[in-house]
Amino acid sequence: MAQSVTRALQAIKRHNAKPEQIDHAILSAINVTLCMQSGGNDRVAEGFNQDIALSGRAFGVRS
Repeated sequence: MAQSVTRALQAIKRHNAKPEQIDHAILSAINVTLCMQSGGNDRVAEGFNQDIALSGRAFGVRS
């Protein structure tokens, strides 16, 4: 597992995060990992974000 995701999971546990915070923390960690693994190409993470939004998850949208 990527270090950023592992750290996000540790922070979630340590701070007793709410469900909506858990989603945000994990998706943010995945975005960081994608950017780092692609050599800083943020288009990779943006493609991931679009896939999430198209699947109905709408990452980052709050009501």
